[in-house]
Amino acid sequence: MLRGTNILENRFVEIIEENHQTISEQFMNDLLKNPETVAYRNADRQKIYEGADRIYRELSKWIVKQYAKSEIAASYRKVGQQWFDQGIPFSQAQKALVLQRRHLWLFILDKLYYDASLYKEALDLNNRVVLYFDRAIYAMLEGYESRIYKKW
Repeated sequence: MLRGTNILENRFVEIIEENHQTISEQFMNDLLKNPETVAYRNADRQKIYEGADRIYRELSKWIVKQYAKSEIAASYRKVGQQWFDQGIPFSQAQKALVLQRRHLWLFILDKLYYDASLYKEALDLNNRVVLYFDRAIYAMLEGYESRIYKKW
């Protein structure tokens, strides 16, 4: 297991590592049913699942600072290019990342619900996860733009 700098980081990483498949399935089910992400219904479901699962696994590595910001940005630029090539509108791609972040936190909060002693650490960790997804969205949109401007 990866190790972070505090108890909550370690617990967070442990929860993700032990449950990434479940979280990915819950996210994917919502993504495919959500009226704001209808374009994903025509996408390859296996690729959606594998991409979501990879993101959750990579997030735990970023939390313990094993990935540089530049690596994350490069990864999400590629994701943006792939979704663009598959005809996913960027509003729906952005919504997909918001849903992915939401499902992660719903799962984590459920697991940590009875441990009020971790409140401050949970807030700090939440801020780091939000920052991760904010950077991911920005880089993904850069990937879209690289495809759009390439066509002009």
